[in-house]
Amino acid sequence: MESDIAKRILAAVKRASHEREQVQIVLKGQYLEAYELLKDAETAGLTPAIIGPPGVGKTLLCRYYAMMTGRPFFWVTLDEGTKPSHLIGSFNPAVVLEKGFTIDAFEPGPLTLAMVTGGVFVANELNRASEYVQNVFLEPLEERSYYIPHIGRIKADSSFFFIASMNPAELAGVHRISEALRDRIQVWITLTYPDKDTELEIVRLHCREHYIPDDVLEKIYAIVARTRSHSAIEKPASIRATVSIAKLAAEHMKREGSIDDEELGRIARHVLIGSIKTRPGVKKEEVVNSIIEDVLKAKEAIG
Repeated sequence: MESDIAKRILAAVKRASHEREQVQIVLKGQYLEAYELLKDAETAGLTPAIIGPPGVGKTLLCRYYAMMTGRPFFWVTLDEGTKPSHLIGSFNPAVVLEKGFTIDAFEPGPLTLAMVTGGVFVANELNRASEYVQNVFLEPLEERSYYIPHIGRIKADSSFFFIASMNPAELAGVHRISEALRDRIQVWITLTYPDKDTELEIVRLHCREHYIPDDVLEKIYAIVARTRSHSAIEKPASIRATVSIAKLAAEHMKREGSIDDEELGRIARHVLIGSIKTRPGVKKEEVVNSIIEDVLKAKEAIG
């Protein structure tokens, strides 16, 4: 029965299959160490969790790991609205009316697909899910199986690999990981904002079609980095913000031939306004303007 269920689900996966994406990352420093820890954890039969602020590349690293190990990648970003059916799957009411609660009426969710296909599954932002949803993962992690009502028990393929991804506990909106689930996560990998050289290499990787002078990149990085040490900022700008400012600056230079500090500041302002979160009572616009002005003045003085 178990093998029949797996075969039917696999057939559905193959009908909806698509070419796997090619992922490129800068595999050095903390990212190389995290990648090696993922490999060692899987080989040792341990479940890993990657912890870090938004935008440092947690999910991208997991995508890369799946690609390099030749497996399909599945993920769900969890929050308080996530239900078990978003992970396991659900029955299509129209098909149920016609055929009843059969395998043909069941539409598998990403966790079920990852288990059956032997894929890599990432529970993204695991500590934003309710304890009720967190407990869905207990049986797949402990028994490597899951019971689906009306269908039966599915067994995970031997290549199934579960990775948890979490934001730091101090960020607003996170929940406590249940003790039962915490006990089943044995390897804790921390990622933070990368060092300057690594981040600039990441920016160049994402802006390969653009020419951006080194001095402009230095200014962009300095502006973004300042948000990460500013006392009035609760959630600083991520690597995505650095890349976004760089791409907009490159487009401006392509059109105008150059970019001055005033224009760079204007571009940075448009990105940072939506990329940071200030502490209660602090005006975001004032903080952003102050950072940009201070950084560009300092760079001008050095230059």
